[in-house]
Amino acid sequence: MPDRRILEGTVVVDFSRVVAGPYATRMLADMGADVIKVDAPASQQAPAGSMTEGNPGPRRTAGSVENNLGKRSIEIDLRSSEGHEVARDLSLRADVVVENFRPEVMGQLGLDYQTLHELNPRLIFASISGFGHGNSFSHRRAFGGSAHAEAGLLWTQQQAASTESPFAPGITVADLITGTLSVTGIIAALLDRERTGLGQHVDTTLMDGQLQMLTEPASNALNGATEENWQPFRHPIHPARDGYLQINIGTQKHFAQLAKGLGHAGTDMPANRLEADALIASWVAERTVAEAVEGLDAAGAAYGEVKTMPQAVRHPYFVERGMLADVDDVLYGTHHAISSPLFLSNSENAPTGGAPLAGEHSRQILELLGYDEDKVKALLSGPVRQHPPV
Repeated sequence: MPDRRILEGTVVVDFSRVVAGPYATRMLADMGADVIKVDAPASQQAPAGSMTEGNPGPRRTAGSVENNLGKRSIEIDLRSSEGHEVARDLSLRADVVVENFRPEVMGQLGLDYQTLHELNPRLIFASISGFGHGNSFSHRRAFGGSAHAEAGLLWTQQQAASTESPFAPGITVADLITGTLSVTGIIAALLDRERTGLGQHVDTTLMDGQLQMLTEPASNALNGATEENWQPFRHPIHPARDGYLQINIGTQKHFAQLAKGLGHAGTDMPANRLEADALIASWVAERTVAEAVEGLDAAGAAYGEVKTMPQAVRHPYFVERGMLADVDDVLYGTHHAISSPLFLSNSENAPTGGAPLAGEHSRQILELLGYDEDKVKALLSGPVRQHPPV
């Protein structure tokens, strides 16, 4: 594979925290962008997740280790006039700015899209929020769970599982889909800038991302399905003697493959889908997972063996595919990480390094802005903090 990355030379200034923003900018860093994370001083950070394992010593950049691989960090007090000047100079030097504050915050700092666009028309400014900008819901705070509730995910899960009450997913789905959509918009805007010479505002929200992910059930609701006549959809999960298999029947052809693989070749597929699922379930229950998998593989049938997360990350497929990576870590020496799921034929796409400490690269970034040594020293003794060596 060529030793190049598709976003080399692209500078991204990342004001984001929590999940969606850092998740998005990690993807950009994997593709070679120089992602400069702007961290707030410790006194202005929410305590959750800001300290390393509760240790008041070295402090990571905002967000998880996994979502901050390959970035650099500068710690700036944006409430000071000197800190604001540094943040503005950084933003004007950037190709892309990413933020996930409440909609009014960047305007209060004088770092909103309109202000920066007037000074740098080529800038791409990506906002991630709960409810978007310029509408009657914009004032609302939101996390991924807010969108899970209000955009229909929790109810849809409840119907599919036939549970008495809604239940939360094990991950923050809305954040992850919205971060991915933000990256899609940023890359589209970079392409458009090559054509027009102009940047633009990329505005994504947790609510929109969650609803878009639910396109199929949402379409049913928009076209007449009500709570009373709802037809829930759920992928069947069948217990074997020592574990579980997920099996979709699909077509009659697939049913024939399943029947053959589970030792019942030639069995006709019942017309009623529930009866067909029940028949598959009875055959799976006769076998161990290994016995079922051996037969299904030989018959060319599709299935999924239910694995725990510790089992899943050791799946030989992921090892062979190159989805696991070891990166240098400033605190632990090595961090075992998930790599990028985008495989590009003419460029590399994987973690470029570890997750920085907050303010680890402050001096380096100030020098990048062309400040002389006196100004660098003055800033480092004031609104900008350089993390000491570990």
